[in-house]
Amino acid sequence: MRRRGSVARERAAFGVIRGLSLLTIAILALIMGFILYKGFRFSNEVRGTVLPYAERSPDGLALVVGGGIDLDSLDFPVLYGMYTDEYINWAKISADDFDLLPIAIDPAKPDGSATAKLLFGESADPQWGGLVKTVPDAAAALALLRSTPGAAAILPVDALRASTDTKELRVVPIRRLMLAANEDVVALVDNRSIEDLDDAALARLMGGAVKNWKELGGPDLTVKILSPPAGSTLAAAVASGRPLSAAKASIAPPSMAAYETALSGTSGAVGYSLAADAQAAGLAPLTLKTVESGWNLTWKYLVEAPRLSGKVGGISTIILNTLLMLALTILIAAPIGVAAAVYLIEYAKQGPLIRVLRLGTETLAGIPSIIFGLFGFLFFVNILHFGFGLLSGCLTLTLMILPTIVRTSEEALKAVPRSLREGSLALGATKLQTVLRVTIPAAAPGILTGLILGVGRAVGETAALLFTMGSDYKLAKGLFSSARVLSSHVYLLFAEGISFDRAFSTATVLILVVLVFNFAARRLVGRMGGVK
Repeated sequence: MRRRGSVARERAAFGVIRGLSLLTIAILALIMGFILYKGFRFSNEVRGTVLPYAERSPDGLALVVGGGIDLDSLDFPVLYGMYTDEYINWAKISADDFDLLPIAIDPAKPDGSATAKLLFGESADPQWGGLVKTVPDAAAALALLRSTPGAAAILPVDALRASTDTKELRVVPIRRLMLAANEDVVALVDNRSIEDLDDAALARLMGGAVKNWKELGGPDLTVKILSPPAGSTLAAAVASGRPLSAAKASIAPPSMAAYETALSGTSGAVGYSLAADAQAAGLAPLTLKTVESGWNLTWKYLVEAPRLSGKVGGISTIILNTLLMLALTILIAAPIGVAAAVYLIEYAKQGPLIRVLRLGTETLAGIPSIIFGLFGFLFFVNILHFGFGLLSGCLTLTLMILPTIVRTSEEALKAVPRSLREGSLALGATKLQTVLRVTIPAAAPGILTGLILGVGRAVGETAALLFTMGSDYKLAKGLFSSARVLSSHVYLLFAEGISFDRAFSTATVLILVVLVFNFAARRLVGRMGGVK
């Protein structure tokens, strides 16, 4: 009976241990999987007033930009802001940092009036911004586009097709179709207002399934769907981008003027509208919610240099700075740490002083990194006048990882059989020869493991490096150059709200760097005979 009870307890204990181990592995896998997924792919909710449908040539016009502008499509509110001085640089529009030069054909010309109509609507007077460059015709606009990085122009499609030199130019489709409603629909009633509409809610609304705005969080009003007049530009845009069944419409005005009047004057009314017309008529746009997804970590992100604090560009120089930091830190810390361990094991007399030194080493291994950062800032940056740079950061990291290297190296040296030392000395080797040719090579796998642990802590360090190395994202040109590494870049992207997607991409690269380093070190240890 006792034996059966002992076996049952052992099985129960084994089951608990295995369950806890699997739980730990699952939690780690979940964390790593989430970071890697977010690093490789992005999926974000985007709120705006225009539908995702984009027109390449709205009203026979095209938005033309230089080939250096990386842009797939453009929302009308952004286009409007480009021509009203809301944007002065491409950095807030696309992943480029060119100065923006909006070009417009003279409004007195026929082509110029078409451009003004596209931007400001039929009934509004053009309100051009001060940065807009007015040119007499499309040929002059094309010449300016080819010679000026960051230029953008709205040109007739026929003039663009007639040009023989458009290789370095690209047409950017415009998203201008929106959902507009009577002001009563978007009014705040009892601290409630209509919710942002996702694709499913939009389909239900315009398909006639929603009878009252209360169903979407709005006021107690009957939904009245308007159909755009047949043959109008709006009707063509709706038919191409998001078909609207005429049978679902409760009101069908005969003209665009009547359509806009009905939208603005009928309580509970809703219908499609072009952004410029809605703006000119004072209609209330409904906020739409869509999900954008795609590849987050790309080859371009790895090979391009960062710009505008990392908001645009890639992380190539930051990766190189990280590798430089690791190489210099290992170059400084490894000899010092191994030499200290050799002295403590092979030469020092094991007395109270050595025990105090070991206690101090173990204590330093647990001190928060920010304390090392403060010390490095005071000593290396200010007292020694090294300034914020690569050397100050690497010396601070050296102090951080030395306790780990010393303790693991000590244990590796202790594990070397005493018989190897005695055999070497018996053959006539000196103490130093024995240490260099017998003891250290035999302990090399354990010493290398300590270096891996130290480098793992160094590569993920942030606080200490911000206080000592600085945050310049350009490639370090010397030991005293300020530099930003991957861990610092991740922190700054999050802390300054620059880009969460880029922060996850950089974190993924950081994880891959650590994995590659650990894999290479493990292979090296395996060749030494320590790990298979």
